[in-house]
Amino acid sequence: MPMNSRGRKRLSAGERRAQIIEAAVAAFARDGYDATRMDDIAVQAGITKPVLYDHFSSKRALFLAVLQTIRDDLAARGRAIAQDEGSPEQKFRRSVDAFLAFVEQAPDAARVLLTVPTGDPVAASVSREVQTGASAGIAALLAESMPARTPWHLQATAAFLKEGLHAVAVWWLDHPGPSRAAVADIVLDAAWRGLQRQMQQAT
Repeated sequence: MPMNSRGRKRLSAGERRAQIIEAAVAAFARDGYDATRMDDIAVQAGITKPVLYDHFSSKRALFLAVLQTIRDDLAARGRAIAQDEGSPEQKFRRSVDAFLAFVEQAPDAARVLLTVPTGDPVAASVSREVQTGASAGIAALLAESMPARTPWHLQATAAFLKEGLHAVAVWWLDHPGPSRAAVADIVLDAAWRGLQRQMQQAT
């Protein structure tokens, strides 16, 4: 195992990159993208700024890498649900629970996902794109249940559900007392009745 001059393990490039991304998630969640400096992330990661810049050329580049990591995590959770058998209600319940599990297990990453930067148009655009990807997954799930609906109807419904779920997630991050199951029940009680009515109209 490679060691540095102080006898500490020398991280591989991949390990160092993962360490920096983890530190960036914590810093962005705590202070927001716009207020966070590369100095803050270097301190959070326990490295020098030159080492940080060896891996990421700018704060924006690092933020985009953070978003890609979050996107990959959510996509993996979504694929697992898509492969499952079950009724539309069961799949919807699993989708809601999977997102809330992400919020519960990675609250800093969830806060980064749910907070769009205001001072960097490129970072803001990519942030919204990652959020939009979540609604695309919901639209695909709805299409299975309501194949007669037009694409715009599915997209609009999915966008509405996504915004509502994200608003509940932000509230839960700020008020972490209720259990995940209790929060999921609130979302399901509010959303599923409307979806049932739409599915009945679509048949």
